Amino acid sequence: MLISQDIFRQVVSPEVFSVAENKHINIETELSRDLGLISAMAIGVGTMIAAGIFSLSGLAIQNVGSAAIVSFLLAAVVALFTALTYCEFVSIYPNSGEGYLYARKTFSAPMAFLVGFALFLGYTSSCGFYLATFSSYFAEFIWHAPIESITGIIALVLLTLLNVKGTKESGSFQIVVTIAKVVLLMWFVVGGLGSVDLNDVYNKFSTDIVKIGSTATLVFITFFGFSAIAASAGEIINPVKTIPRSIFLSMGIVTVLYTLVVLVIIAANLTEYDEAAMGEAAKLFLGSIGGMVIVAGGLFSMVSATNASIMAGSRVSFAMSQLGHFPEFFSRVNQKTKTPIPATVLVGATIFAFIIGLSLKGLADFANAVLLLALIMVNAALIVHRRKYPHIERPFRVPLVPLLPILGILSNLYLLIQSSLQLWDTQGFYGILPVILAAGSLAIGLVAFLLIKGKEPEEVETLEDAFYEPVSIHSSQLPEKVKYRILVTLSNPANVPQLLEIAHAIAKERDGEIIGLRIAVVPEQLSPNRENFSNDFYVTKERPILEMANKYADENNIPFKSQIDVAHDAARSIIESAQQLECDLIIMGWKGFTTTSERILGEVADTVVSSARTDILLAKVVAGSDLKNWLLPTAGGKHAIQAEQYAASIIRSREGSMTFCSIVPPNSGESIVEGTSKILNKAVERVSSENGLEIKTEIIRNKSVAQGILEESKNHDAIMLGATEHRFKQILFGSIPEVIAKESLKTVVLVKKGEK
Repeated sequence: MLISQDIFRQVVSPEVFSVAENKHINIETELSRDLGLISAMAIGVGTMIAAGIFSLSGLAIQNVGSAAIVSFLLAAVVALFTALTYCEFVSIYPNSGEGYLYARKTFSAPMAFLVGFALFLGYTSSCGFYLATFSSYFAEFIWHAPIESITGIIALVLLTLLNVKGTKESGSFQIVVTIAKVVLLMWFVVGGLGSVDLNDVYNKFSTDIVKIGSTATLVFITFFGFSAIAASAGEIINPVKTIPRSIFLSMGIVTVLYTLVVLVIIAANLTEYDEAAMGEAAKLFLGSIGGMVIVAGGLFSMVSATNASIMAGSRVSFAMSQLGHFPEFFSRVNQKTKTPIPATVLVGATIFAFIIGLSLKGLADFANAVLLLALIMVNAALIVHRRKYPHIERPFRVPLVPLLPILGILSNLYLLIQSSLQLWDTQGFYGILPVILAAGSLAIGLVAFLLIKGKEPEEVETLEDAFYEPVSIHSSQLPEKVKYRILVTLSNPANVPQLLEIAHAIAKERDGEIIGLRIAVVPEQLSPNRENFSNDFYVTKERPILEMANKYADENNIPFKSQIDVAHDAARSIIESAQQLECDLIIMGWKGFTTTSERILGEVADTVVSSARTDILLAKVVAGSDLKNWLLPTAGGKHAIQAEQYAASIIRSREGSMTFCSIVPPNSGESIVEGTSKILNKAVERVSSENGLEIKTEIIRNKSVAQGILEESKNHDAIMLGATEHRFKQILFGSIPEVIAKESLKTVVLVKKGEK
């Protein structure tokens, strides 16, 4: 939950806040990358498998018969040229912004605006196409409303409100949804593939090359999902390698699926091929129930794609507003919902205008026209960028430049021209009207931009400067190479001193350093980018605790560095930061219990404990605790052994004492007691070789392990527990530590050994 500065001043002392305002402390702001190859592929495949395959496959067959396969393949090849260009740009600028960012880094402001505006129109008109298809399917298979588009409009209003509210769609959910889409399509393919007659396919193959080309333009929108991957570059792990792989794999998977789907629809031998052809074919091959499942899957895909496009469109307008290419009003973020409400409403209103203004096919033609024009400019940007910055490092290099980008320009231009000519030949002026509207919209937008911004000086700051330069408020440097590094996540100002004391005791004996981490969590509607850093609400509110930690570290000569991560998911950000910084230990504060029944340690802690491969130390600290005399329950497991080493470091730093204990049932025989005693003696041997430790052992008889530890802990300042040997997170620590942490008035520390 976000809190205001006034409320924060009540949590953090005025003295600390004064330090935050007047003293420059080393706090660096970093972006968090949460998405791996599978997640990136899910974005691409999930975006491509949307309304296009469910509606355009039938329209493509209507145009050129089985040659629709060639049209889809041609569209894929044309998209591939631009995808290569995107891969090179991503390797240079591995951040969110896609085509707008690349144009902004290459061209002057008017041309960059034109690319961004084309993408904005492309996303919104694509959304209109998805919702028009949704209305068409709804009317055909579920309920025929008096006004067909009304169901799409209702869906638009609900999805816009959903994005305004800021409901989160996780990467895991996106993966599940995408797998479900692929499974549904494969079910459809398997159900009808046996009915495919190759002779029939051959007989229905059109040889009209011009018409095949124009049909390729019609279906081109289905492959634009590769840009969605690039748009999420700021959130993808190792984007230089991950993005090209995910783009090529996604396009390959989707191309094969589209080819098979077209073959099955042709095999249905329908009397009419239109936007509902796939649904009719599904009913034929899978029966009425199976057909409705496919239709339901199609409707869900359209809603999912619309939601993603509303989010993407609002990000484009938000980013353009941040740089002055859209009115400043659209860069405002609501502090309650944490979403760019003006930008989201603008996108929703634009989509509404498209739905009521153009037909389903007209929307596809409009979207393809503006997207093709945008991609032509992006390909041109690569040629100019190579000449403008010949010495810049390019981890991914498109071969045969400028030949391949020129082929990308020419192929996109060919599709655009052939589509326009075909529309003119078959439908006259009304057929070409969407293309005219697309060109006119871009022209009007450019003229308006020049009239409003033309007299203003060109911004010195580029998009990368504005979004991606690290935010640092001190230049003090720590040693680059350290033997040991601890990541301390700081969330509660009350436990900062105790967590730093624990971390310092462990780091000092290992010649290590400590990094204090805060997570600025931004909503899904906002990319975790530098555009959020200009808004004090996200990052500035995270600084006081880190300033407090820095002040404490300075006073106690603790090697300390502060960092703020901007992310959608706090747990993933912690894990990713630990990996990037090569941390040996993660220390997290913990309240000692969770109020959510399905969680064991808490939402963030559960994920970190189960997924991070480094050592984990969770601490429920009690303010004012001396932390000298520690109780260590042990059964000799690897986690308990690791806990011994950390406890020993803490105790030596405070000249304290350590008591190993084990709990046995009250009626335990000598053999059990003797075996338990051996375990305790081995623990003593492991740490007794170190000087400065007072070590004791205790065998406690009690029916309850937790109650036995709680009784014994009354004579100690703190308890340290190791995880069990079980692999499942639900029983990794089990209920015993939770009971102890919740009921004990002492500091309780849980330790899990990493699996590096």
